[in-house]
Amino acid sequence: MNLRSLPAFVLCLLPFTVTAQTLDFNAVRSAEELRRGVQAFHRGFYSDALVSLERAISYQSSNTLAQEWLGRTLWKSGYEQEAIRTWSPLAASGVGGALLRDWISVIELRRGLGRELQGKATWVVSATLDGSLKGGYPFKRPTSVRSRPDGSFWVVAFGSNEVLQFNPDFKLLETVRGGLAGLDHPYDVAEAGDGTLFISEYGANRIARCTAAGEKISTFGGTGLADGKLVGPQYLALDGRGYLWVTDWGNSRVVRYDLNGNFIQAIPGIDGPTGIAVHDDRLYVSAKADKRILIFDLSGNPLGSIGDGVLAGPEGISFTPDGMLMVADANSIRECDVENETWTTLGDMSGHTRRLVQPAATANGQILAVDFDKSRVVLLTDTTSLYAGLFVHVDRINSASFPEVYADVSVETRLGKPVVGLGLSNFIVTENNFSVGQTIMALANKDIQTTEVSLLVERSPDFESSLADAQRAAADLYDMAVKAGRIESISAGEMPEKVAGFGETRLRFAKGTFQGTASPQWKLGAAVKLAGDDLLTSVTGARRAIVFFTSGLPGGAVYAPYSLTELAAYLRNNSIAFYPVVFGSKGAGDELEYLASESGGRTFDALAPAGMKDVVKEMGSRVVPTYTIRYTSPTPPRFGDAYIPVEVQVIVQKISGRDQTGYYAPPSP
Repeated sequence: MNLRSLPAFVLCLLPFTVTAQTLDFNAVRSAEELRRGVQAFHRGFYSDALVSLERAISYQSSNTLAQEWLGRTLWKSGYEQEAIRTWSPLAASGVGGALLRDWISVIELRRGLGRELQGKATWVVSATLDGSLKGGYPFKRPTSVRSRPDGSFWVVAFGSNEVLQFNPDFKLLETVRGGLAGLDHPYDVAEAGDGTLFISEYGANRIARCTAAGEKISTFGGTGLADGKLVGPQYLALDGRGYLWVTDWGNSRVVRYDLNGNFIQAIPGIDGPTGIAVHDDRLYVSAKADKRILIFDLSGNPLGSIGDGVLAGPEGISFTPDGMLMVADANSIRECDVENETWTTLGDMSGHTRRLVQPAATANGQILAVDFDKSRVVLLTDTTSLYAGLFVHVDRINSASFPEVYADVSVETRLGKPVVGLGLSNFIVTENNFSVGQTIMALANKDIQTTEVSLLVERSPDFESSLADAQRAAADLYDMAVKAGRIESISAGEMPEKVAGFGETRLRFAKGTFQGTASPQWKLGAAVKLAGDDLLTSVTGARRAIVFFTSGLPGGAVYAPYSLTELAAYLRNNSIAFYPVVFGSKGAGDELEYLASESGGRTFDALAPAGMKDVVKEMGSRVVPTYTIRYTSPTPPRFGDAYIPVEVQVIVQKISGRDQTGYYAPPSP
């Protein structure tokens, strides 16, 4: 009889003298340390997990599952090179299969110059939303598509008099028809920060101002040649200063209104104005007849033009998140680096579209384009993403209420951009290769409202002169942070320590934050790790942020015992954003700028007029990649001794990714 194959509860019933002769006690100890390591990992205690997993391997060097988990824990801890060294022999021997090899390739891609070596993207049509197909939603003659930060997008259907909202899987979410008054051949939509919709009505020569639910609040414009009147309004642009710009096709001009519909000014003499967009305090307008893009400042003064001799007939335009101008030009999508005025053709759509009128970059790094004549929207994906897939990783499994299980799943592009707008239909969860049945989306990343903040304060001699300003800033930060979550503070001194925990009163927070003695040997690296570990072991379903009050330009020794790249990887791999707030005139310096950019944060001037408001606003608008899935486990717990393997697969259109992980059920009472 092979006792190793027996369940744990059976072994407990056998006489010790029998099991002692048969059991491999090193294997038993290794399995126990593996269990401790996995449990520590899922609680966010990576240091404890590393100790247990290394012990598991020391007891049994052939424990490949412990080696896989050791690599995962090293990666989460910021030790990416060590993770690759741990995984590479396993991958070479076939352990972990294609998934482990894929993890290694993603980590190598994100490190060093890997991102820059990707080269120029090649775009192909990966999906089509066709308004003329049976079984789909029958919209007609789309003129505009507008992406939203949550991954959904608006389609303006000129021919069927409606504005439609779809999710990333092309599922219809909302239909806007303008209430009882209806819409008269809508051409474009612009969404204000408060959810208000502005819709240009080409047929009625006016702009409709609607609620987020699509009911008309008011209209403005009206037919005519006079100031504020319109003839064939087409595309819209909000400038962030409280003004709406409209291309007035029939009057050969661009018109500016305030958000209540009051006329402000007109820019006349534009031959065939079509698309319009605002970027970096500049207004860009397609002059279709002149085959170029005109540029103005936001007061309407001409600054020049681009595209002369390149464009054939530009219509709709938009900007990508990284500041590149996209233009629908005949049946091609062209992209312009406006700083250097260099043009690239992203895709020749002549084989797929009859009349391409507008492109838009999605929140997930793809491109949407509308075909007016064929009544459809096409989705373009770069070939690297299409064939390489998504990067999916299960960050934490909470089995405390077993058989009810919660899994925190991060979904990113290969280069680390969060994928937003997903629903339950995009996730497939299995245990032991069997479906877990019904799953529930406990929390989607677009719905995360809570922000957990750890305030780090530099305790160097240089920072002493800024203490009064820092104390005021810390009090302001506390007041704003507790409205959206919680805040703690850590003194980045020679021996970093937590000086005010989560949940402290304002008075105790203010008193504790600036305790301690300044030292030339202050430690930023150790303070970042201390802050990060606190954030990881606090509540789930929250944005995590470290705000660092600093005099700027710290020397290299302050990062010890960690390297700068290790700290950046630790922050990035755990979705912790780093926000240096600089007091004084030194500036943040390259090292702090690097940590901020790698983690999804940015630097701030402490004495800027908005003070901490801009910091809190930036933290609150950040999108994290995490979804929380709840399901009921179909697997017997086996007294909490059995490792329960889990696989999560994510599929969005034709792009997919997966992760294999596992957990232990709690011990039976």
